Amino acid sequence: MAIDAKRRPGYINSMLSDDLLAQILNKVDQEEDRKSFSEVCKQWLTVERLSRTSLRVPRPMFPFRVPMFPLDLLTKFPNLVDFRTTRELTKKRKRRNKQAWFYPPTDTRLEFIAKTCPRLETYMASFYETRHVQSDGHLGTKGLRALAIGCPKLSRLMFRGSKVVGNAGVDALCQSAHNLKSLHLADNRLISDHAFRAIGSSSISTLELTCCPNVTDVGLGFLANGSTSKTLRKLILQYCRGITDTGIQHLVNLRSLEHLELAGLSPDVTDIGGVAISTIQTLRELKLSNICKLSDRTVVALAENCCNLEVLVLHRLGLGVIEPVPGDGIHAFSRHKCLKYLALYHLDESDVEIVLGCPSLESLVLDKSLIGTFGLMHGNSAGRVVKFESFDKPLLHFIPTVW
Repeated sequence: MAIDAKRRPGYINSMLSDDLLAQILNKVDQEEDRKSFSEVCKQWLTVERLSRTSLRVPRPMFPFRVPMFPLDLLTKFPNLVDFRTTRELTKKRKRRNKQAWFYPPTDTRLEFIAKTCPRLETYMASFYETRHVQSDGHLGTKGLRALAIGCPKLSRLMFRGSKVVGNAGVDALCQSAHNLKSLHLADNRLISDHAFRAIGSSSISTLELTCCPNVTDVGLGFLANGSTSKTLRKLILQYCRGITDTGIQHLVNLRSLEHLELAGLSPDVTDIGGVAISTIQTLRELKLSNICKLSDRTVVALAENCCNLEVLVLHRLGLGVIEPVPGDGIHAFSRHKCLKYLALYHLDESDVEIVLGCPSLESLVLDKSLIGTFGLMHGNSAGRVVKFESFDKPLLHFIPTVW
C-alpha cells in the first residue's frame, strides 16, 4: 500500500520506536553504515549514540584547523564500553562573551569520563604532547584512581607516549582497578622497575611493553615473584633494551604463561636466556625476533622441552652462526607432537623438507622465494595438507595491539 503523499515527512519515525531502531542498528557492523544511519534525522542520531559501545577519536590531520574533541560530547554516549583517544579532550568556556576552547586538568577529564561512562571496560590514551605534562605523567594519579573506581568493569588499559603515565599512575591503577586484566605500555620513558612492584602484586593476565627503556631485569624479578606469577598468561616485551639473560631467567617462575613474545632486547641476550625459556612447560605460543646471539642450541631445547608449544615464530635470529649444534637446530621439530604453526626465516629447501615431517604441522611461513617451490606440496599419505604462507603477510597470533 502506497504512503499518502500528504503525510508529514517524519511519518516513518512515528512507525519505528527507539527500541525497534536500536534492534535494527545492532545488526549494522560497518562504521560507515552506522554513520549514514545517524545522519537520517535527530531521532536516529540519538539512537545511534545511545547504542554505541565503542568510540575512537583519531588524531586530526590538521591540528590547527580541526577543533579538539569536546569532553562534554561524551554525555551523548553513556553506554560506551571501549573508548580510545589520540586527541586532547577539551571544554568550552565563556570569555568576554565568546566561547573559547581550553584544556581542563587531566584529573578533571578522567573524573568526568568515569562519571559519564561507568560501563567502560577498555580505555586507551595516546599522547605525545608535552606542554601539559605533570611531573609524573600526563595523566595524573588522582584522575587515574577516579577512573578505576568510577568504572568498576575496567579491564584493559593502553597508554602510548613518552610521558602519558608514570610509576605513580600505574601504582594507583593496580590498587584501584580490581578487574584489570590487560595492560599495554608503549614508547614510555617514565615507567621503570618501580612500577613493576605494583604490577607484580596485581592479578593481570596480559602485559605488553614496547620501547620502555627504563625497564630492566629487576622489574621482571618483581613480576615473576608476585601475584602475577600465578595469573599472567601473555607477556610481550619489544625493544626494552634493559632486559638481559638474567631477566629472562626470572620468567621461569611464571606458572601460567602461555604466550611469550621477545623482540629487540639487550644485545647481550644469549642461549642462556633461550634455554631458560624452554623450561616454561606451559608455553603454547612463542615468538623470538631480532635477538642476534640465539643459536640452534635454543631451538633444540625448545623442541625437546616445550611439549605443549603450538605456535613458534623465529625471525632474524643468529641461528647456526653462534655456537651451532651440528645436524640439529630446527630439524628437531620434525618430531614435535603439538606444533601447528611455524614461521621460519632464512631456511633452505632441505630444511623445509625435514620440518614437514612434523605430524601436527598445519601452517608453515617461509621466505617468499620458497613459496613457489612448496606452495602446492601436500603432506603425508594420510591426506594431511600443510598451508604455506609468506612473511609478507601479518603473522598469525602476533598482530600488534591496535592503537
